[in-house]
Amino acid sequence: MYPLLRAFMRFMTRTYLGGLFRVEGLENVPRAGALIVCPNHFATLDPPMVPAFLPRSDSWSMAKSEYFKKPWMRWLFTAYHAFPVVRHTADRAALRRSFDLLKAGEVLIMFPEGTRVEGGVLAQPEPGAGFIAQKAGCPVLPVALTGTRECMPKGKIWPRRVPVTVRFGKPFLLRQRRASGDRITHEEAADAIMLKIAELLPPDMRGAFSDLQSLRARLAGVVKEL
Repeated sequence: MYPLLRAFMRFMTRTYLGGLFRVEGLENVPRAGALIVCPNHFATLDPPMVPAFLPRSDSWSMAKSEYFKKPWMRWLFTAYHAFPVVRHTADRAALRRSFDLLKAGEVLIMFPEGTRVEGGVLAQPEPGAGFIAQKAGCPVLPVALTGTRECMPKGKIWPRRVPVTVRFGKPFLLRQRRASGDRITHEEAADAIMLKIAELLPPDMRGAFSDLQSLRARLAGVVKEL
């Protein structure tokens, strides 16, 4: 069912948006091995779009637990390889599922901010993405989504024909300690993920991560480039 749902999402997107839709950076996506995929989240269109155009069929997405309360929604989200997480908590079941997937060499898709950001600019992340990436020790792939908020505004059930881009950045690792031996916090690791996303976005969408120069200085030594 998952391959069929992904193919349907790709077909609908490319048919409806046509030349307004672009996917960039596919060459940056590792085709095998454990991987954490971290996109920005400005629209309801983001969660189904990322796995549809990610060139990995072994991807799984974290989704808020509220989506799994109704049987038909639980079936749909599970069929689309999503599993529930209780947001803004240390959800142990979701963490175990995440680490099991990564240990098996599969892909985990998670939105570092933990929720859709209505303003359409980057917000401060939850520490969870940083924690999982540090503990798993696997590559992180930043993803920048542009145009999805304008394409599918909140409250709308039919998308608009506007330019939409899915941009895959280069994978990187998050260290647990700096060269000095100082421990890197999960918050710093999560900020480093957001910085990599910000670098892929237009300046007016970077929000809390607009000052790239100062962020790079503060987070020096957190990221290991691949």
